[in-house]
Amino acid sequence: MSGIPSQVLLLYISPTLGLFLVAPAGAGYNSFMVPREEKGSLPLSLAVFLQSPEAQKIVGDLVDADLREENALSILTKLRCDFSPAEAGALLTLARLRQRARRKFPLAEQMFFVPKALEQATAHVVALHRAEWIHDHAPPGPVLDLGCGIGGDLLALAYYRYVIAYDIDPVRLAFARANAKVLNVADRVEFRLADWTAELAAGRLPNAAAAFADPARRIDGRRVFSLHQMQPPLQTLLALQESIPALGVKVAPGVRDEELPPACSVEFVSHEGVCKEAVLWFGPLAGPHRWASVHHEGQWFQVNEDVDPPPVGELSEGMLLHEPDPAIIRAHALNTLCARLGAHLFDPQIAYLVGMEERTDPLVQSFEIEEIHPFNLKLLNRRLQALELGVVELKKRGTVVEPESLRKRLKLVKGGRAGVIILTRQADRRLMIIGRRFPCTETRA
Repeated sequence: MSGIPSQVLLLYISPTLGLFLVAPAGAGYNSFMVPREEKGSLPLSLAVFLQSPEAQKIVGDLVDADLREENALSILTKLRCDFSPAEAGALLTLARLRQRARRKFPLAEQMFFVPKALEQATAHVVALHRAEWIHDHAPPGPVLDLGCGIGGDLLALAYYRYVIAYDIDPVRLAFARANAKVLNVADRVEFRLADWTAELAAGRLPNAAAAFADPARRIDGRRVFSLHQMQPPLQTLLALQESIPALGVKVAPGVRDEELPPACSVEFVSHEGVCKEAVLWFGPLAGPHRWASVHHEGQWFQVNEDVDPPPVGELSEGMLLHEPDPAIIRAHALNTLCARLGAHLFDPQIAYLVGMEERTDPLVQSFEIEEIHPFNLKLLNRRLQALELGVVELKKRGTVVEPESLRKRLKLVKGGRAGVIILTRQADRRLMIIGRRFPCTETRA
């Protein structure tokens, strides 16, 4: 580093550990590692270090701290007094991941995560729902968890059955083992560091009552959507199902209908208002041909695919407009929802329901329709002023208008009330519906 001014900080990017800030000798700075959480994988040595009592005490102290990026340098400065740059970065990263995991896991502050595995992991309440389904429908015996990651589904399955868990990543498997201890199910799990597809090909998979697989849907950093491109692909999973008939396969919620195998049923799962995933169920685990499972405020709702098409009727001011949970749309269950709400579609191609009954329902978001107009920006801005709207939600369905590009052009009233603008169409008519959330809690900007 000769010839470099002492006040200059150099950046060094490690593909494994992240971003280092390195000061030249004599500059009066330490070297710090700012963890690049979304890149690379954790070395096994660091995974072992993080499970040590010393590391656990540090992470336990950090997990309730303010770990925003602007505080990272000062936190790492203190950690570097006692730990190497790699260890300091791993400690901070785990504390951040535990904070992030609180919405998914009940004992997140004690668990172990790597970024990608946490992102992909099933929320515990969803995993319990799935594990209960497997337990209720599979014959007696153990369950295989094929690609267990850090244990999102494994931990729930182990509440009900003995589980044999496979993964090819030693760090994820080590963390799954540690997480099983945290949730007191370690004695109900056997961990195997192996490629289960190779074990299947060699005839070495153990006998089991059921199997659950979570194929990778991101290959070489690129997200794939086809069942034939995920790893392992559908063909391998169908081969597995020949030997273990009771099979569940987690797939993307946007799975293409034309790719669904004829011998399976498909469940669309919604949690916190988002359709998070779909599951293909085979053999004894198969349910209705297609259904939605919606979790809302601690309760699960099941809505099965329609037998008959939903009714279509008028659209008028004074009605309630209902936006169905996305899992219900994917499950083709709108007719069932119409009957539940006393509502109908106003266009057979648009998944908005309208009706006169004033009621709330956990399967929809509802809005009072105040005005309906043909889409016109000048008219919209005039109505925003007349209705004294100061903050608006923008929603769309069946239109090419992009809400966020439109938002920049809206003339809202400073201090005005809250409302909603719904951009949609009825047949060939482009519409803008102005209203407010139902039930209404009056708020102003």
